[in-house]
Amino acid sequence: MFLEKIGIIGALDAEIDILLNSMENKREIKIGKTVFYEGRLSEKDVVVFKCGVGKVNAAIGANTAILKFDVSKIIFTGIAGAIDNKLNILDLVISTDLVQHDFDLTGFGYPLGLIDGEKSIKFKADETLVTIANNSATKILGEDKVYLGTIATGDQFVANKRQVNFIGETFGAKATEMEGAAVAQVALNYDIPFVVLRAMSDKADGSAHMDYNEFKPVAADHSAKIVVDMLKHI
Repeated sequence: MFLEKIGIIGALDAEIDILLNSMENKREIKIGKTVFYEGRLSEKDVVVFKCGVGKVNAAIGANTAILKFDVSKIIFTGIAGAIDNKLNILDLVISTDLVQHDFDLTGFGYPLGLIDGEKSIKFKADETLVTIANNSATKILGEDKVYLGTIATGDQFVANKRQVNFIGETFGAKATEMEGAAVAQVALNYDIPFVVLRAMSDKADGSAHMDYNEFKPVAADHSAKIVVDMLKHI
């Protein structure tokens, strides 16, 4: 019988610490600069790791998890900056899709965000995983704290209102972060189902730096706790 292994990724220690502390039969495997933790979580086989910040780090980690650990699903857990004005700090956005807002081939006539060889600027998350994530998040946080929508990814910490407005208007994004769409691109390259969970640590505006430092630990814990519950239903 095939026993599937689920890859769980965070960009920061704070985003995976609660998961590592809950794992059973944990063992470390270092590949390159990344330490992967294999074990059991919510009675599922998992590999949990910190990929590091940014799209390249995220892509390296996701690719390695697929090829070296044969993961059959990927969940990215972490924090993000809110773009949608309806979102408050500690609300959660579950990705229906993701876009790389800083990928720019407009000089060749491409729409902003469209990567050469792709048919769409957006990478669609797995509908089943989105539903499971929504059910778990609603149970833990309450329905009024959970949103589904587009998450925008770029290699920059967005911290000004002008850029927030541009990303929101251009891509219809609810939140912005630095890894998710890269993981999505890699996952879809191998036909691996994925979903990205992002708890809001800041408003991605002029107050972003202050809010981020204050709310990062709590936001990261919220997202991780939802992952633990999700695993019970996968």
